[in-house]
Amino acid sequence: MAKTACIFGSTGLVGSHMLTILSEDKRYGKIVLFNRSFQEIENAKIEQIVADYNSINQFAIQLKADEYYCCLGTTIKKAKTKEAFEYVDLHLPVTIAKLALENKVPKVLVVSSIGSSSKSKTFYLNVKGRMEEEIGKLGIEKLYFFKPSMLLGKRNESRLGEAVGQVVMKLFGFLLFGKVRKYKAIEAKIVAKAMVFVANGNFSKSVFESDEIQELGIKVE
Repeated sequence: MAKTACIFGSTGLVGSHMLTILSEDKRYGKIVLFNRSFQEIENAKIEQIVADYNSINQFAIQLKADEYYCCLGTTIKKAKTKEAFEYVDLHLPVTIAKLALENKVPKVLVVSSIGSSSKSKTFYLNVKGRMEEEIGKLGIEKLYFFKPSMLLGKRNESRLGEAVGQVVMKLFGFLLFGKVRKYKAIEAKIVAKAMVFVANGNFSKSVFESDEIQELGIKVE
């Protein structure tokens, strides 16, 4: 039987690739997108729910699925305040995970970040770490965190600093090997591919670092 997948954040860098991959995957008969804005997409497999995340529980029935893909993320610059950043990168993923538990979704896959830790003094990494810990306490049947390094790819919005960083990482990434190879920049498409690969596999581990994501992603044709 064809599966149903829900993508949260399908307009983002990883999420947009996730949408394309699942749309072309014959194992999936239905893909539900939950966004705050409508996407112009012509595909019979795709169902869109356009609403604010504060009302997500009102759509619990429509969001029943075999897999949840949480690809949400923002920046301090875009969010403008630490509170707004925490809302997107901490509270929303936790809310989605709680709904997955309520809907008995067997597999939940979440994009986090390399270096994430609730003990980190870096605000961004601290928030990501706390998000992982809170979701981890819920008792979801199969929960997977993906912790990529700098993401490579074209975003819908312009991020000058990140664009410069991408160029630098592409030029000097070859210098990162051995224990630090996991800090190499990684294509967002590879991350999305790896997530789908894990969702359709039987993995005992639940956390995948950037170098592991790279290895998994390139296995998917």
